[in-house]
Amino acid sequence: MSGVRLLRVGDHAARPWKNGGGVTRDVAVFPEGADDGSFLWRASVATIAAAGPFSRFPEIDRTLMLLDGELVIKIGDVAHRLRPGSAALHFTGEEMVSAAPVGEACTVLNVMAQRETFSAKLDRWQGARPTSADYLLLLATGTVGVAADGRRFDLSAHDALLIDGPADISLSLDGPVIAAEIFHASTD
Repeated sequence: MSGVRLLRVGDHAARPWKNGGGVTRDVAVFPEGADDGSFLWRASVATIAAAGPFSRFPEIDRTLMLLDGELVIKIGDVAHRLRPGSAALHFTGEEMVSAAPVGEACTVLNVMAQRETFSAKLDRWQGARPTSADYLLLLATGTVGVAADGRRFDLSAHDALLIDGPADISLSLDGPVIAAEIFHASTD
């Protein structure tokens, strides 16, 4: 079954970071209403205003993409400098991770998936693409129009569309978005 749900930025619930170092705004959580110990996947937008460690999330795979600003993120002993347009960064929830904004605060999209159940991929889309994902989350980075399943949605920055069964939905975009493709884990 497929469906499209509009998720407005003003409706994103704020939650404190697991380590108490900041606040993130949930864009989508599956199952809906799940907390840090029970989600199967979660997408959130966080502002990183000061240097500090990331919370550990055992058995969770994380994918992070910079939305604005600049960030140095250290995974183990390896530092990565993320700038506007950088590719998504993947790491496990067990790894020692810390981050520091370069200059002013920065904003990131963070997608976490319980690795035994789901996997996630983040990319920048300039137009609609076919996908075999079970869920597709489209996050607006600015003003963008999206046509999905015969309906038009006008999105502002950090508004999102969550699409269940996106392969069955006709989709078009009139601007760039961040696409989070979320897949059920293989049972091979």
